Amino acid sequence: MSKNRSIRTSIKSRLVLSYITMLIVPIILTVLVALLAGLYYFSDAQTAYDVKSKIYPFGEIIDERDKLFAAIKLTSIEVPENFQNEIYIKKLEEKLIALNSGIIVRKNDQIVYSSSTVSDFNTKEYLPKFGEYVKSITVPYRNTKIGLILSQQDFYFKDKGKGSVFLATNVEPLKKAFNKFHITVSIFIIMILILTNGTLTLIVARSIIKPLYKLKSAANEIKEGNLDFQITTDSKDEIGEVCIAFEEMRARLKKSINVQLQYEENRKELMTNISHDLKTPITAIKGYIEGIRDGVADTPEKTSKYINTIYTKASDVDKLIDELFLYSKLDLNKFAFNFTKVNVYQYIEDCIEELYFHLLEKNITINHHPISVEPIYVIADVQQLKRVFINVIENAVKYMDKVYGEINIIINQDESSIIVEIKDNGQGIPIDALPYIFDRFYRVDPARNISTGGSGLGLSIAKKIIEQHGGYIRAHSVEGEGTSMVFTLKKYKSGDML
Repeated sequence: MSKNRSIRTSIKSRLVLSYITMLIVPIILTVLVALLAGLYYFSDAQTAYDVKSKIYPFGEIIDERDKLFAAIKLTSIEVPENFQNEIYIKKLEEKLIALNSGIIVRKNDQIVYSSSTVSDFNTKEYLPKFGEYVKSITVPYRNTKIGLILSQQDFYFKDKGKGSVFLATNVEPLKKAFNKFHITVSIFIIMILILTNGTLTLIVARSIIKPLYKLKSAANEIKEGNLDFQITTDSKDEIGEVCIAFEEMRARLKKSINVQLQYEENRKELMTNISHDLKTPITAIKGYIEGIRDGVADTPEKTSKYINTIYTKASDVDKLIDELFLYSKLDLNKFAFNFTKVNVYQYIEDCIEELYFHLLEKNITINHHPISVEPIYVIADVQQLKRVFINVIENAVKYMDKVYGEINIIINQDESSIIVEIKDNGQGIPIDALPYIFDRFYRVDPARNISTGGSGLGLSIAKKIIEQHGGYIRAHSVEGEGTSMVFTLKKYKSGDML
């Protein structure tokens, strides 16, 4: 999982975003639906009001109605007889038609005038009595009931008769429009909520569940012992990070198992090599002992030769066991090193002095090439570093094919390390064998026999020791010209912990 926090979208952020979307989107869609439904249904209601005169928008109907009723109230006070004047009432009625309203004039208990917009309704028995005010009435009409908004103004005619003028507005089209509007909007709100929440839930759930299914599948594969797969994810959230961590775990687990298998293979190979290298001298020892026991060594000279050979073979076995024990401790990081400050020039001179006469007997000269007269110090375990020099030089001696051999120890340095090169003029190492010379029990000579020299652990031990010193060891060789073993040691600096 890129792990870039700047582009990562957390599950928490995604859920918050989805929650906000679930609020905002339904509100916006509901408003749009309400506007469209209002335009549609209230235009139908408007058509119901659309007769021959001016049509007022719904927002103005109530205001116009109130203004007209105020004029009616003023007329009832100042000129009440106008409500018996048909010309005045007709003019008033023309204004009321646009409001889907009508006027009813009552004198005493008799209806003296009823507008055409309300004349079809049987309103007489439903009208309130003189002095009894109600705001609305419901009257029967063609097997249904019609709602009327009612405004009442009571007054007295000049002949002392009780008069009442009613302003009645038919709100049935408006009621029907509101009912249809309410039903439509309610249905659409439910649909919008279901679709919006369902869609967003599905999107968020898929982004979470899909990677979880991958993790479940990967866990099942691992449970079945299959690690040859890869977990991929495009998620940038916490689950994506879990997938990346799971993939890293799978890769490390596979690597660990491969290492364990390699260790097991190496262990089997090690046991085979140990068995082979121990069996050869032991078989020889048994043979010489049987020779002594059976009387084959029938002279003191033969007996002495057999005993010396037995001792030599036993010493080889003892050396092999010691080197094997040392290698095992180095391999398990259980060997205790004693690091000290060492003058590398003086140390190499001491090693050369110790080996000089032994090499001289084999017509091999050894030379040291320092880079300066000033001492250079390194951090090293004196005894184990000596083992490195001996193992490398013994290896050079073993493969020396020149009448006059030569070994040169060349010192170089960089900012933090000393680079030691041990170069010989021996037969060299075949290029196909060069990558394996530091493997345990590997011999360039295919005949695996201790009598050919060495246990096959010398360079492996040298490599382990140098690596524990924080350096590396490499080999360069040209067949027929010789081999260079190069290893590094850390320079000593003031303040270094030993």
